[in-house]
Amino acid sequence: MTPRRPKNYVLAAIAYLILFFLLAPLTIVIPVSLTAGNVPSFPPQGLSLRWYHEFFADREWMRALWISFTLGIVVAITSTVTGLCAAFAMSRLVPDSLKPLLRVIVLAPLIVPAIVGAIAMFLMLSQLRLVSTFPGLVICHTILALPYTIIVLENGLLHLDASLEEAARTLGANRFMRLRRIVLPLMLPSIVGSAVFAFITSFDEIVAVLLVGGASYQTLPVKMFVFLENELKPTPAVVSSLLVVGLLAAQGASYLVRGALERRRRMPQLAAA
Repeated sequence: MTPRRPKNYVLAAIAYLILFFLLAPLTIVIPVSLTAGNVPSFPPQGLSLRWYHEFFADREWMRALWISFTLGIVVAITSTVTGLCAAFAMSRLVPDSLKPLLRVIVLAPLIVPAIVGAIAMFLMLSQLRLVSTFPGLVICHTILALPYTIIVLENGLLHLDASLEEAARTLGANRFMRLRRIVLPLMLPSIVGSAVFAFITSFDEIVAVLLVGGASYQTLPVKMFVFLENELKPTPAVVSSLLVVGLLAAQGASYLVRGALERRRRMPQLAAA
């Protein structure tokens, strides 16, 4: 083992400073949500669960939370299924000469400014009479989430061992059986990752919801935005704290699932050894 050079310590210190800079706001939001005062303050004016109780007792906040979760789950399903079909087409059916052009088209929602894309989707959905409707929001958020799902799923397909499918084909498995028994189980981490990306994209979107959702469908970020315009209370800090805890729990669950899948994958190898 070679001793560490001085510059490695400098790089490590810079990395920890950047990490602290990214996580510092989270260490402030949670104490602010526990304040006993009437306005957000740090350090908090005493500790209390008062604002958590008010958040869960408020029907408007609960409705916004329900809309956000329902919309996120539906968008995660639609964008993952659509993205999986598109990833299969791009990786196996499209000629190599056309793949760069298709990737540019796929990434277009990420390149176009958010307000421009939201106006374009508003004009399109207004022609279909889907503005201020739940299906209109699903279509809008699915379009925004598709670039992430296609990128993740195509990358998973490219790293898939083609010899496994070839072996199944030689043993008589048809295309549907190979997809169900070989491809999809091996693609499970990529499918779950793409669904998580789609859910987060939908849950965090605010510009498109303001134009397409209207007053009928206020998601949680839109509710927070409107609330901060009119009132100064720690309730948005409560929402932020709950989202942080939820994301940390989801991240921990993903590590557990990944570890279980990895152990399951190694069991045949250990049994053969």
